[in-house]
Amino acid sequence: MIVQCCFCNETFSASAICQIMLQYASVPSNELKNLSFLLLEILALEDPLQFKRVQLVMDGVYDEFLPSYQGMLAIIRANEPNDSRRSYQGVKFLVSLSLKCPLVKDYLLQTPNKWQWAVNWLRKMMSEHSYWTPSNVSVSNEDSNTKTFQRTVSAQDTLAEATALLDGLESPDSQDVMDVDDSDKASEALEMKEVTFAGEEEVSEIFRRRTNMNREDIRKGRKKKDLL
Repeated sequence: MIVQCCFCNETFSASAICQIMLQYASVPSNELKNLSFLLLEILALEDPLQFKRVQLVMDGVYDEFLPSYQGMLAIIRANEPNDSRRSYQGVKFLVSLSLKCPLVKDYLLQTPNKWQWAVNWLRKMMSEHSYWTPSNVSVSNEDSNTKTFQRTVSAQDTLAEATALLDGLESPDSQDVMDVDDSDKASEALEMKEVTFAGEEEVSEIFRRRTNMNREDIRKGRKKKDLL
């Protein structure tokens, strides 16, 4: 019901995302899975407001006149010292979202350094928790309300997907965007140069005409002198 109400409704979308993000930063870790699923469904809605909703979740809202809340990347970073499971679930959510919503990749392309930090953090957590949980013991970073990150097979998969997403942001396709910008700048410079040359030719033409006029005046002066 909440998801359908967000469709093409900016006010409801903003209110729903605000409440979800406030809970995402405060509820016990074992309740984040359901919030992630709801948020994923809202952001996957394809309508003119989709990118706006992605921005609200990513950036959060910081306004003295509006209810403020942290964006997902800020939540990941703010909780990594004391609530690493919350940070991990934030990373896992963004990985899942990027697979379902291509607009997320467009957003991360604008600020790749923030995603780079998140990937490096998860890689660091995996290396620090180098031991594996025995197969007969069921451990999950999503089903417990403890705050300590556990190395699991699921976490290993999340790291692999997060790294692949980061590599995609740094791929030749991303470089092509920069190349297009450089090409546009080069074209603009060439156009400016052509305008300059055109201006120089115009000045040269004016100078030539003035020179011819001066020569004509001199000839007329000589003829007048001969008549006298």
